[in-house]
Amino acid sequence: MKKITIKEHIVNYAKSKYYFHINELKKYFAKKEIEYKKDTLKKNLYLLKKGNLIYAAGRGWYSTIKEEFKLDANPVKKVITLIKEKFPLLEFSCWSTEQIKGFFHHLPSQFVTFVHAEKDFLQSLKDFLLDNGYNVYLNPYKIEAEKYLDLKSKTVVLRPSISSREPKHQCLAKIEKIIVDLFMENKKINIIDIEEYNKIVSNIVLNYRINMAEMLDYAHNRKIKSKIQSVITKFT
Repeated sequence: MKKITIKEHIVNYAKSKYYFHINELKKYFAKKEIEYKKDTLKKNLYLLKKGNLIYAAGRGWYSTIKEEFKLDANPVKKVITLIKEKFPLLEFSCWSTEQIKGFFHHLPSQFVTFVHAEKDFLQSLKDFLLDNGYNVYLNPYKIEAEKYLDLKSKTVVLRPSISSREPKHQCLAKIEKIIVDLFMENKKINIIDIEEYNKIVSNIVLNYRINMAEMLDYAHNRKIKSKIQSVITKFT
């Protein structure tokens, strides 16, 4: 009987996975009592990536999904340009629920734009955006949101920045950050319910490849890594 190679073992393991971490693969090998050398494992993972049988999904992570997620920047281009012209040295990130509208199960009647910037600049940002016709809220929470947050056209919510792996002056937030931020916004202002959130995330990560390591690092910084992992493991 022909001996199954390490490469074949990896392929057999990966074919039922959308994403997997190398440590999960090692646990699988241990459970199946598959012997391997560390260098051999890394070499075969490299060869499988080179052969487009698996794809990189962040530090230690791999995916069988070929197409990488591409975010539509158009819904936030105007507000990003406006802020950059007024505050050229300000480090901020911006995203909108409109950028992920194609993944909603129930499309909202109005979209919300979120801008994360240094806490001391938020009031100046609010005043500036109000002067430019935006409906702006400075760091609202659930009780406040229930009282006065009106989700109408050109609504912007301002939040203090949270450390992430995105490069400085990366004004356009990446999908990995958006997934985590959206979870937090559901807790803070309840823009969608958890079932809708789960559907949005599953629609994204099961159809397009994201950087799982980057998303979980940011979730760790926001102190919700275990909660995001719980959401992801439900469908991956």
